[in-house]
Amino acid sequence: MSPRYCVGIDLGTTHCALAIAPHDPEDPAASRVLPLPQLVTRSASESRPLLPSFLYLPTPDEGTLPLPWDERRTFAVGEFARQRAAEAPTRVVSSAKSWLSHTGVDRRAGLLPVGAPEDIEKISPVEASFRYLDHLAEAWAHAHAAGDVPPLTEQHIVLTVPASFDAAARELTVEAAYCAGMEDVTL
Repeated sequence: MSPRYCVGIDLGTTHCALAIAPHDPEDPAASRVLPLPQLVTRSASESRPLLPSFLYLPTPDEGTLPLPWDERRTFAVGEFARQRAAEAPTRVVSSAKSWLSHTGVDRRAGLLPVGAPEDIEKISPVEASFRYLDHLAEAWAHAHAAGDVPPLTEQHIVLTVPASFDAAARELTVEAAYCAGMEDVTL
């Protein structure tokens, strides 16, 4: 079966976005940017057109950071994570895309967040990219829970990367996308 949509994902250093366009020009579905549910406060989520590329790793005693599709989530991606960066910078991953293209580090090694305390498990730039992409995949599944649109795994995905990415950074981006269940990926 051919994909119904072409899904464009901008995995940005500052923000991520997801847009969809039907493959078939006769398809009545309109091209659009998919609003992305995300935490905007500790307990409230909203759908917004952009997902800030920030990942917050709370202390164990902070409890869960629930999303509409995961009540037990123990980390946050998006607006709430960006807000927490000002208050708890050593618990927030930012600029993962820049780290993914940094040739002077092991991009699969747990080095983020920079300066994290001992009680935080450090993650790799690849893992951070996976978590952003996984959030987008989960948002797609949540938006199409009624089954009116095939899963993201059945769509063609165009994933943007900067021209400055070396071959390794491009491969690691595709690896993160595959881990998030995105199989038909074009960079």
